[in-house]
Amino acid sequence: MDKIVKTIQEGHAQLSKASEETKKKLNIVFEEQHHIKRGRDCLDQDINKLFNVYHNLKPQPQGHVMGNPYHQEEIKPDAMLVNKTISPSQNQYGDDMSYSENEALKQLPEASSWPKFSGTGEYDHMELIDYIDVLFIDVPRIQDYWITARLKTEFKGHASIWYT
Repeated sequence: MDKIVKTIQEGHAQLSKASEETKKKLNIVFEEQHHIKRGRDCLDQDINKLFNVYHNLKPQPQGHVMGNPYHQEEIKPDAMLVNKTISPSQNQYGDDMSYSENEALKQLPEASSWPKFSGTGEYDHMELIDYIDVLFIDVPRIQDYWITARLKTEFKGHASIWYT
């Protein structure tokens, strides 16, 4: 009888220990999940910034149509302007970006030409990191948030595999 009680007590102790370890691991998972969510939120903010910058870079219409739609007469912008100097508020590249930043953004390669990140290889991430390092060297005036916005699409569906 004492043997049975002792075995039950040992089993209960092992179960308690396993339960505590599981709780610790779950807490770690929840913390990691929280960090990933915060990182995703930061990436979303960066994407929204880039989206706003992109829409500020859209070319403005050069003229507009007036009068009868069947007899469309285009008014040239030169005819409407008396003073042709551009104030900073009329800058076509937006308030946040200068001409050189706009050119730098155009020099960034398309996301489809970036190295593919699968998250399965042991050194899969190194090629991507090296590629980004080279971008910072090759493209003058590159901004961090331009890169982080593209990382969201690069890591989508693969980051959790790589992290585990």
